Amino acid sequence: MTNSSSRFRPLAALVAVMMLGSGASAAVAQETSALRGEMFMAGKTPIDPPKEEQKNTHAYVTVTGPAALRMYRSMRAREEENLCETGKKMKRAGTLICSIAADRKSASCDFSVDLIKGTLDDGRAC
Repeated sequence: MTNSSSRFRPLAALVAVMMLGSGASAAVAQETSALRGEMFMAGKTPIDPPKEEQKNTHAYVTVTGPAALRMYRSMRAREEENLCETGKKMKRAGTLICSIAADRKSASCDFSVDLIKGTLDDGRAC
């Protein structure tokens, strides 16, 4: 029995390598979306910041175009009314907020990157 199981080890190794290889090629072939948007630098408090607050600790990012639309549609969050923009809907996931137009053909996503901690933080306010 030991002899027969040792014969199958090379076959098992080959199958494992083939499975890993096919997964790697699928990862390389991921569909990309054009990335558009804008970014501005500010401190933790972008609107009316305290005088002593550093003004370059956060990168506030707005993603628009096809990438934002894909992000919105992929979010599993519950859709709700966008109280900042009339007629739009929005979804939230942590500090990421995405909104979609009433015609559902365009979207935007907002977040910030804390450049000191290297973490995501709240995006733009209304």
